[in-house]
Amino acid sequence: MYARMTRFRLKLGTRDEWFRLRDGMAADIHALKGLKHWFTLQGDEVVVVAIHDSVWSAEAAMPDVLKLWQRIAHLMDDQPSTKFYDVTRFDTIFDNV
Repeated sequence: MYARMTRFRLKLGTRDEWFRLRDGMAADIHALKGLKHWFTLQGDEVVVVAIHDSVWSAEAAMPDVLKLWQRIAHLMDDQPSTKFYDVTRFDTIFDNV
């Protein structure tokens, strides 16, 4: 598996719109080929983690990912930074259920 982690800050006062747009894009996010899981972390910055089945699917999804980022770019206080990682272990509490 392969992970893409993107970090950015929201403009002041845009948190509610971010949640609305993010939730409204869920079907488009789920449609990304090779995407297995995704989640967001919310603090001083937003961190979006996407888990893909392979490096190839993560790279192939980038044109569609960039289109999704464009839909929320007006909410960002800075340019998003993206890093890619090999996933060496991925467990969920549901694996043993």
